[in-house]
Amino acid sequence: MKLMLQSPSIAPAFARIKNALADRAAGGVWMLDGGVPHAIAASAARDLLLVPAEQVLVLGAALPLPSRAKRIAALPFAIEDRIAARADQVHLALGAQGPGGEWLAGVVDPALMAGWVAEAEAAGLGDATIMPDALALPLPEPGCWSVHRIGARILARLPDGTGFAAMEPLFLSIWAAAGRPECDEAGFGDAAIPIALDLRQGIFARPRQGLSRTARRVALVAAGGLLAHGAIATADTFALRSIAAKRGAELTAQLNASAPGRFTGSDPHEAAAVAAEILPAGGTAPPGALLPLLTRASAALAPFGGAVTVRAMRFDEAGRSLRFDCDSADPGAARGIVDALRQAGLNGRFEGDSLIVTGGAA
Repeated sequence: MKLMLQSPSIAPAFARIKNALADRAAGGVWMLDGGVPHAIAASAARDLLLVPAEQVLVLGAALPLPSRAKRIAALPFAIEDRIAARADQVHLALGAQGPGGEWLAGVVDPALMAGWVAEAEAAGLGDATIMPDALALPLPEPGCWSVHRIGARILARLPDGTGFAAMEPLFLSIWAAAGRPECDEAGFGDAAIPIALDLRQGIFARPRQGLSRTARRVALVAAGGLLAHGAIATADTFALRSIAAKRGAELTAQLNASAPGRFTGSDPHEAAAVAAEILPAGGTAPPGALLPLLTRASAALAPFGGAVTVRAMRFDEAGRSLRFDCDSADPGAARGIVDALRQAGLNGRFEGDSLIVTGGAA
C-alpha cells in the first residue's frame, strides 16, 4: 500500500482555501478520512460531506403526520424503544421518506456530530450537508442490497432506504442473519447523489448566512413566491386562488432545489417554515421574521376573506410587525380576527382601517 506523508497542519489549511474558493455548478462530494475531508469523483445537488455510517444509526420511522414540524416533534417517541440511550442524550435528524412510507431517521452521538461540523468548517465546508456514507449508494431493488467496498469496510444500502457500514467480518454476519440477500456492487455513480438524510439539523443546523451563492439565489426566488402566496391568501375576495396555487407550487419546487431532502410535501404553509429556516440572515434577503409571521397571519385571516379585503401590506423590520390596510364589509369581524390571531399565537390590533400583527416567534 502506498503511503503518502503530508503535514497535518498544512493539509487542512490548503483544503479550506481550495474548497472555499471553488465555484461549482453542482455541489461537490467529500468523504471524511482521518479527520480531513477528501474530494471524491461524485456530485450532489449541494456540497455534501460523507461521514462513516458505522457511527450513525439509520432507522425507518413510521410518522403519519401532516407536517415536518410535527414529525420532528414525534420522532423521539417513535424510536425511543429502538435505541440504547435516552432520546435526549443523542442527536436526532429526520430525513426523506423511504419507498415503504417510513421516514429515515439518523441517531448519532452529539460529541461526534460536533466534531464533524468542526472538521467540515476547518476544511472550508461549513455549508455542506453531512450524511452517512452508506446512504450515498443507489437505492436497490426489493430483496437486494447495494454494496460498495472501501478498503476493509463495506457500505450497504437496503431497499427500505436505510443503510449501514461495517468491517467485512461483521458485514458477513449481518448479511447471513438477514437471509443472504442478493448484493449488487454499486459505486456513487455518475448521477447526482440524492440527499436522503442531512444530519445538520437542530443545534447543528448550518448558519443561515452560510448559504452558497446558488442556494441564496434560489431562496430569494422562493421568498418571492411565498410573499405572493401569502398576500393572495389574505385577499381571496379577488378570486386569485389559482395564482396562489401556482406560487405555492413554485415555492415547493425552489425548496426542493435549494434544500434537497429538507422538504418533501406540497403544503405552501409548511414550505414557508422550511424557507424561513434556510433564508440568509443578512444582505438583500427578506428578514427571517417576515416569512413565519406572514404565513401564520395568512392562515389565521383566511376564514375572513369574505369580510375583509386587504388593499396593501407592509412589514416593519424594526418592530417585527405586519400592517394590513383593509376594507371591511363586516365591522363586527374585527373581534373575530383578533381572536383568530391570538389562537395562532399572534397579537393583533386595529388602528383605524389598518390591522397590526406582531408576535411572530413560534
